[in-house]
Amino acid sequence: MTTLPPLQTIVTPPSRDGAASDGCLVLLHGYGANANDLMPLRDEIAPTWTAIAAEAPYDLGPAGMPGGRAWFHIAPDTMGGFRLDIDGAREALLQLAAELPLAINEAGCTVEDTVVLGFSQGAMLGHALLLHEHMPIRGLAACSGRIVQEIFGSGEGVPAETPVFLSHGTHDDLIPITSGHAIRAFYEENTPASVSWCEEPVGHGIGPVTLKALRDWCDGL
Repeated sequence: MTTLPPLQTIVTPPSRDGAASDGCLVLLHGYGANANDLMPLRDEIAPTWTAIAAEAPYDLGPAGMPGGRAWFHIAPDTMGGFRLDIDGAREALLQLAAELPLAINEAGCTVEDTVVLGFSQGAMLGHALLLHEHMPIRGLAACSGRIVQEIFGSGEGVPAETPVFLSHGTHDDLIPITSGHAIRAFYEENTPASVSWCEEPVGHGIGPVTLKALRDWCDGL
């Protein structure tokens, strides 16, 4: 059982006043951001959907990042890279798996009609919701993530043709493009998912090429 405080979310209805939602878009932000960070994407890629932006539990203000949040902690390692708090990642995953369906239902949507969109640390948890927790979502969009084997699972249990959108910047100096290529290979070799891939010459972020590809992908769901 998680010891984290209850999951906090921001819900934004479809941009069409009074209209029924065409789907639900759950947004999982990256390390150092917060629930507001990805919300503008909804209007760019799926304006007629309900958006639910979840906020990570850990406040990074005391670490010098005012307004920043983390799903789990990271720390430098002796090799010049980063060490992930795997226990913290597992705890965040368990909370999302337990509490996201409640937030989705409260917003008038269903898990089966929900797309999870995660960026960076949020992408890692998005993968885990599909691969490890087998959440029966409509699709997954994961941008600029990395494989965290302890929470990824084997790839078994993913329904055939589940739409999975993957993207990565070729100039990413935080999580290299090779991580994106590894994730793509993992899905293609270990799952029956329908994988869409996009890379573009940007750093650790979502550029205009990826934004258009995401919009087209959502339109096709």
